[in-house]
Amino acid sequence: MHPSRPRAAWRFALAACVLLALPAMAAPQDQAPDKRIDPFYDPEATAPYRTWDSTPAITMPPLLLDVSDTSVVVEWMTDSDSDGVVHYGEHALDHTATAQREGLLDVGTFHRVVIEGLQPGHTYQYQVASRRVVALNAYWPERGRTVKSAVARFATLDPARPTARFAAITDTHENVPRIRTLLDEIGKSPVDFVAHLGDSINYAVSEQQLKNVFLAPAAEALGGATSMFYVRGNHEYRGPFARALGPYLHAQDARYDFVRDDGPLHLIAVDTGEDKPDETNVYAGLNDLRDYRRQGLARFGQALAGARTRSAPFTVVLGHQPTWGWTGGDNAQWTRLANQAKVDLFIAGHVHRFMHIKPGEWGNDFPILVVGQDQVAWVEADERTLKVRVTRTDGTLVDSFTLERRRK
Repeated sequence: MHPSRPRAAWRFALAACVLLALPAMAAPQDQAPDKRIDPFYDPEATAPYRTWDSTPAITMPPLLLDVSDTSVVVEWMTDSDSDGVVHYGEHALDHTATAQREGLLDVGTFHRVVIEGLQPGHTYQYQVASRRVVALNAYWPERGRTVKSAVARFATLDPARPTARFAAITDTHENVPRIRTLLDEIGKSPVDFVAHLGDSINYAVSEQQLKNVFLAPAAEALGGATSMFYVRGNHEYRGPFARALGPYLHAQDARYDFVRDDGPLHLIAVDTGEDKPDETNVYAGLNDLRDYRRQGLARFGQALAGARTRSAPFTVVLGHQPTWGWTGGDNAQWTRLANQAKVDLFIAGHVHRFMHIKPGEWGNDFPILVVGQDQVAWVEADERTLKVRVTRTDGTLVDSFTLERRRK
């Protein structure tokens, strides 16, 4: 062998190593952590990340939940782990909101995005998008392709407008044909929102159950255009998945009780809890409604004490149980607070049949309307009058009455 050949071969090998290292040396620092700083950096990782030819499917179309004058919740589901993004705007999809917590985008099959910073009484177009997440590696998570929904539109509430109109249903109890029939009937007339007054399920089992028997049918019937207010019923307290229902049904502040304003209507939603004492054996000592309802009573009082209760033409309370549920003996205090604030109407469900409790019959100074199954309550208000109708799913009238604005 020629004496210079080993040296030439060594130089060739060194040059090849340098050339192979050039792409890694040239990679931007924000794409690849420096292994000298991060001892867990894997020099074998590929950059920027691996993309798979895999697209998620939208298995539940967008559901609008808890619209206000400046915000709205958008929920949807996919068949595989993905992120969640909503593109929105008045005239173009030129804004973006993401599902994220503490700086990390949520990755899963359920997606909940809160759009904030909207204008009262404005109409927005929006589109949801989810990109598949194949592997959440520490570096270079592996991604898939993106699925997008059709573009839909919604309108925010406006406390300053002169009129308001909404519909209320209740106690659908996993009956999918009932949900669809009720919402289809509501869809025949324009409303600002739909209120569901609880007991959408018999008891909570899983995300899949909640999706199949309530969320997906509701989303499909509402078409991504009409928002739903959800008021918790007593059956939502039961079952192995009951403690996980919040993210699916909560209002924007992560509670079931909330306050919203729509034109002349001041709306206060309350969580009426269970219908039996904590000590009832069927709960096996795992309920503590006594303290929870006392906290709810305090929040109810605060909501009623607000300036809007006095200035709004009409204050309407939404709840599941017309007797306020089991409160550990404080039921009369709920009625007393409502009387002092001159509440105009309380709409509830729970008993599965229509009832119209007139002022004075239960110690109340306001009418209590109980909506039955397979019925729709229609509420329409202007600056002077509050008109209420209850119809069956075929549109036939059950009851109607009109309330005049009171001095407060």
